[in-house]
Amino acid sequence: MKATGYDGLSSRAVAEPELREFLSRCFEIAEHELASAVFYTHGEVSGHFAMSFSVGIEGRLAERVGRHEFARRFAAHFDAFVLYGDTEPPGQWTVVLPDGSSLLAAMEEGEDHYELYAASAPIPGLLDLRPL
Repeated sequence: MKATGYDGLSSRAVAEPELREFLSRCFEIAEHELASAVFYTHGEVSGHFAMSFSVGIEGRLAERVGRHEFARRFAAHFDAFVLYGDTEPPGQWTVVLPDGSSLLAAMEEGEDHYELYAASAPIPGLLDLRPL
């Protein structure tokens, strides 16, 4: 079965047990299926984000939960803002806020360091962003 992946950044670091539980609930699968239907990695980053994540899933699960819906659920569940890329203009990313709203943003990135510098709408807690 075809697989796909959801990569992103979260403003909140999530412990592995919490992440496993979320993935199981999000994709409506038993936790033991995580090893076969869902593969994930995550790591610590700095800047405006605390964690990077990469979630590989079987195609049937992508039909249940698309990329934007996954980011929306993650942001709401963990009370975080989540950045991901899909079909945005070059140099821009989608940011989903905990309330489910989304906006476009631009960022500078270095080795595991991610700083937003512009956004199409305000992001709570990030006061120095210029308009996009």
